[in-house]
Amino acid sequence: MEIDEIDKEILSILQSNPEASQKEIASKINLSQPSVSARIKKLKENGLLAHIVGIDIKKAGLHVGKIEVQSIDEKFKSCPRILSILETNDGYIVFVISEDYPSMEYFVRKNFGEKIKIVLDATPNFIMPLHFENGCHQNCLDCQYYKNGRCSGCPFSQHYKGNLWKVKRKK
Repeated sequence: MEIDEIDKEILSILQSNPEASQKEIASKINLSQPSVSARIKKLKENGLLAHIVGIDIKKAGLHVGKIEVQSIDEKFKSCPRILSILETNDGYIVFVISEDYPSMEYFVRKNFGEKIKIVLDATPNFIMPLHFENGCHQNCLDCQYYKNGRCSGCPFSQHYKGNLWKVKRKK
């Protein structure tokens, strides 16, 4: 789909203020509200405009790390500690999230290897969706990192010690 300068302006306004009303947008770009509405509808139908609800990572007290790996197991695509997986020519870039650095380090070491270099987050706040369901349901009691208190456990195991992903479990 081709977009014109007006579509680009609409996208730019919505990216800087997702809650901007169609009336506000119309007044900024000198277009009628119904025309703005039709353009937004077309952008959504063609998949160029999407809404994602997420959590402000820094305000939630979370930390992000980046690792690079040659391969990645399918189970990690639904892991709550994985924010994003990007495929590259050489493998994968994986963004990992944790409530503290030791838990992140031990999650990475256990699942991706002892020699994996972790680049820790130094960026400003950003919003990302988190997984609040699924997960691998690991038995944390079998994990040396969990046993020695260095990992808060899998967010979806009954042994999870953190706070963010803690949910009431069905009996």
